Amino acid sequence: MCQKLGCAKIVWYFRRAMKIVRINKGKVVRLPIRLFSVLAIVFITIKLMDALPEPWSIFIAIGIASILPAIWFASYIIIINEEKKTIFDGIWTMGRKFGAIKKYDTIEKIFINKVKTKQTMYSLSNRQNIVSNHEFQAFIKLDDGEKYFLISHPLEERIEEKVTIIREKLGLKQF
Repeated sequence: MCQKLGCAKIVWYFRRAMKIVRINKGKVVRLPIRLFSVLAIVFITIKLMDALPEPWSIFIAIGIASILPAIWFASYIIIINEEKKTIFDGIWTMGRKFGAIKKYDTIEKIFINKVKTKQTMYSLSNRQNIVSNHEFQAFIKLDDGEKYFLISHPLEERIEEKVTIIREKLGLKQF
């Protein structure tokens, strides 16, 4: 009965998918710039409606507006394929990947660094206030010594949980 339903193919697909780790590292374009781009395109569309005949302005507005999803959804991503022994570090937007795929032999380790961050803020009266925090950053190190940034978090427990999930998916031992 399982052969008729294709259960073996489904199980094979999920086992294969378990060897691929995808980590979204954040948006490429910051929120204020994304909002500004939307407003700019709306403004351009309004100006086009006044300047050109209606069919042409609609056609050009659709062409310009087609850029918006690519700007809005562009994300930095890292994909580790343990089966093919490849690592992709680049940008993903609208189903397209921009970046380089690199082959590796083995993953040496995943490690966490504690980094002290400082931010200087100024008030209207020109008073200076320095705020310092600790942030934990996880990196993956390949056998050739190349390091890739994975994730960061201000709480050590949360980053340990996330790194443990990544280690389990890649089949690495705990350090």
